[in-house]
Amino acid sequence: MSKWCKLLLGVFAGAAILHVVKKHMCFNRFLPETLKPFFTPFEHKQVPPKVKSIYPDRQTFAFRHDSPIWIEFDTPMNNATITKETVIVRSSASKEPVDGLLDTGSRMLMFRPYKEYPMDESGAEITITLLGSETGSGFIMDERGIALDGNEDGKPGGDFEYTYKIIK
Repeated sequence: MSKWCKLLLGVFAGAAILHVVKKHMCFNRFLPETLKPFFTPFEHKQVPPKVKSIYPDRQTFAFRHDSPIWIEFDTPMNNATITKETVIVRSSASKEPVDGLLDTGSRMLMFRPYKEYPMDESGAEITITLLGSETGSGFIMDERGIALDGNEDGKPGGDFEYTYKIIK
């Protein structure tokens, strides 16, 4: 047997022994504390998508009675999950959701009301809700199939809510 064959066999034998020791003999118990982090398996946690920004700001919106709302996400979203059932816009002056055009892109959605937002004599609160939790009508998710982290707790799920006030 040549010198290179013996070397190659030794490398494979060493790797096999190390694998068996790590897997079946609790190798970490015998390591000094300073070396244990090098032998801890790395677990990759997928980060759920979040709302990155919303436009317009509350001050600008207060005087625009038909202003569109733009929402930017931090990752590309599954556009099929962004529907009028998962994006709900409501006015405090009406029991029915506000009807309007919902347009989506990879990382953006835009809602534009067909007419002015419903108001009473003092104005109204306009709330946009993005469903990140299963409610029977679905929920918003990214291209990887991970639900929106609407409540920003670092876990998939939870609804995102943002409220504007408009002044009459």
